[in-house]
Formats: sequence, structure tokens, C-alpha cells
Amino acid sequence: MKKNTKIAKLKLIRRFVAWGLMILLIVALHQADAFHRLLGILPKIQFGQSMAGFFSHGALTSVVIFLTLAALTLIFGRFFCGFLCPLGALMDLTVFVRSKVKRRPFTYVPSRLYRIFLPALLLIAFWIGFPYPYSQLEPYSLFVSGHELLLLVILLAVFKGRAYCELLCPTGLVLRLFSNQSLLAFRLDQASCLNCGACQKACPASCLDAPNKSVDRGRCLLCLECASVCPNGSLKYGLAKGEKPRPGRRGFIKLAGAAALAAGAHFTGEGLRAKTFGQPEKNPILPPGALSLAHFNAHCTLCHTCVSACPNRALQPSHSTTPVLTAKPLLSPYDGFCQYDCLVCGQVCPSGALLPLSLDSKHVTRLGLAALDRPECVVVKNGTSCGACAELCPTGAVRMAPGPSGRDEPTMDQDYCVGCGACQKACPVRPIAAIVVTGLTIQQTAKVPKVVITEDLTLTDDFPF
Repeated sequence: MKKNTKIAKLKLIRRFVAWGLMILLIVALHQADAFHRLLGILPKIQFGQSMAGFFSHGALTSVVIFLTLAALTLIFGRFFCGFLCPLGALMDLTVFVRSKVKRRPFTYVPSRLYRIFLPALLLIAFWIGFPYPYSQLEPYSLFVSGHELLLLVILLAVFKGRAYCELLCPTGLVLRLFSNQSLLAFRLDQASCLNCGACQKACPASCLDAPNKSVDRGRCLLCLECASVCPNGSLKYGLAKGEKPRPGRRGFIKLAGAAALAAGAHFTGEGLRAKTFGQPEKNPILPPGALSLAHFNAHCTLCHTCVSACPNRALQPSHSTTPVLTAKPLLSPYDGFCQYDCLVCGQVCPSGALLPLSLDSKHVTRLGLAALDRPECVVVKNGTSCGACAELCPTGAVRMAPGPSGRDEPTMDQDYCVGCGACQKACPVRPIAAIVVTGLTIQQTAKVPKVVITEDLTLTDDFPF
């Protein structure tokens, strides 16, 4: 018996890398203020996020990372799923715990066309400009958002191992297309195999057919579980020659078709997307750097990294019933306002939905326009001195001046308004504030402010009274 100890050690290294990155990501998400740089790096190496940026005219960084990951997959196979995917690491951890609690062997499941129907449908919907279903099941977004689907994925892992990667994962389908053509892959040595079936029982991807001595390299996740338990070292990783290829004519047609579809989506104009799916019934307040609703919808994958990183909790998942806005991170002035000198959301966005801005550019980026409902203002309605909105406005768009009431009242100069929501948050009138920001579907440029609050303020529960 010559059990491959090198593979066993490599499996431990793989787990250390995958689980370590997962833990780092969790820490960064929950301590965004302290680890915002880490939070800016980890999401950008995710395949789904870079793919979203590439398919929808994203930043150069997204394009380079996507092409790099795709090229490495063509060489090594689905290393991303085994080493870098946080959701994959969570499923691996679940399988590991399961194996310690109850040894329940996996079985080989043949690949069938119907098994890739849902991932293919999600990808097509995303490519033509309708990202919502895709972004609910994209692995990084699913992991970070942490909604009920995450529990379902964990339960699926308990009973079926990494079945999610084939049945539900939209980025897994793309990785599978690339991996089908990979230069290197695992294969069973016909001469030395003992037909013990240990490798098949250990494969959480159910892609190893021990009786027929074949490995579906398009589905193989490079988790190394099979090779580490092989008692005779018959599972070898090397050139994929000798396999019944998936490369061949059929594989080439699949890959070429996927590339053509991706290229078509990449060059689809944002205006066409907006025209196809229309505008929502309400104007949302987009985060800084979103540029426009069309650009934001084309890039955002609902990973909510920006929501986790926002220091003022101003960004919140939308509860809109409009499909193009459902769960999108939007500015919610009743929860918090966009701090004048804060650039974090653009720095951590991995998909190019929010472009990083310079401080000078951020200062004049108009997210929306504030409008004052004078009769509802407490100065006019109750004869009470206030001025909270003017005190917190960073640009001087809202200022206090003598009014018909005989008191100092808030007045508006919308030329300087950036729509940060500070005035709406500060206003004591509820349930609807007397001054409310309405979002813009295309972000504008405001005038350079004459008066600037150089220090970001934090509201307390009893502010301003």
C-alpha cells in the first residue's frame, strides 16, 4: 500500500487556505472599520464578482482578475472552488463535521443536462441585464448576505456534499465549462487501482465513477478528498491526456457558445438594459459612485459588502417590490446619512457597481435632491426653534434665515445639495421628515460648496434637542 502522504498534506494546506480566507472574510465583514482594507481585497478575488464586472463593462481590475482566474482554471481545473470560494469552504467544513459525526459515504451521480438548467437560466438572466435571481445564488453574495438560502445550502451539504456547486451555483457552471478543457486533472490509474471504491465514497462532488475508473474533471473541485484516501496512490494529478475528453468537438462548442454569449452581454449597452426592464416606480438614492441606476443594476450582485462596510449604516438592503431594486444596497436616510468625507463603499465594492471616487469628486457627487415641506417644519408648525438640518448639512445647501414665522427657518439652495441625507436624518419630524431626499436615476455634479463641515458628525438619539 502506498497511500499518497503528499496529497494528504496538500489537502490540509488547502483546508488551511480555504477556511483561513473564510474566517478572515467573516472577521472583516463584522469589523469593517478596522479591516476595511482587507474587506476591499478579499471580495475582489471572487470569481463571480469579477465575472459580473467583466460582463457589464466593469473596472479594469475586475477584467484582469476574471481573465486570470479563467486562465488558471483552464490550466489547473476548478481550483477556485476548492481554495478560494468562501461558500465552498463553508460546505467543506459542513462535510468535515458530518464525517466526524456519522460516516455516510457519497455516491457517484452521472452528469445530466437538466442538472445545469437552473444555473444556466440564472446566468442568461444576468447577462441580459436582470441580475436579481443570479445574485441570490452567486456564492460570495449568498455567503455575505447570510439569508435563509445559506441555511438551505448547509443542509444540502449535510446530505449531498457539494451538490450546490452543480445544481444551483451560476458561477460554478462557468467554471465547469473552463475546467472541462483544463490541461491538468485527476485521473485513475487503470493498472494500480484496487477497485476498493474508497475514492468514490469520499468525493463530495459525486463526480468520481470508481467502477468505470473515470473522473468528471468539469465537476471536480480539487478538494483532494479522493486522492487522500486512496490506499494505493492510484489517483494521479497531471496532464489530462488519456481521458475521454471532454475537450473534443462538443466541449469546444460549449465553450465557444458560452464565450459568444458572454461577449454579447459584455457589449450590451446599459441604455438597452434600462429600456428593456424599465425604471422603478420610485427614485432610489444610489450609493456614491453608482453613476446611474442602469450602471448599478448591471454590476451589483447583492453581495452587500458595502452595507457591511458603511460606517454610518446609511446603506441598507432595499425592500422594494420592484425586481431590479429588491435587496439592492441603497441609501436610507432614516437609518443613517452618507458621511461627507467617507469613501469606503467605493473602495470595497468588488464588482464595479460602485466606482472608487477621489475625495474632491465625492464632495460634489449628487446622489439626490433634498426638498423642504415648510408647513411640516417644527419651526413653522409648532413655533419651535430647531435648525438641526442646517447644522448637519455639510455643504451649506440648507441654512437658517429669518422667515415669515418671525423665527429663523431652514431655506434650501439645491445647487449645493449632494443628497447625502444628513438633513433628513436630523429632522425631528416623524414618521415623514419635513425635509426629504429624492434620489436620482443618473447621479449629477453639484456646485463646489461655499460652507463645508470639515468634521463628520454622529447623531445621538436625543439630537438636536
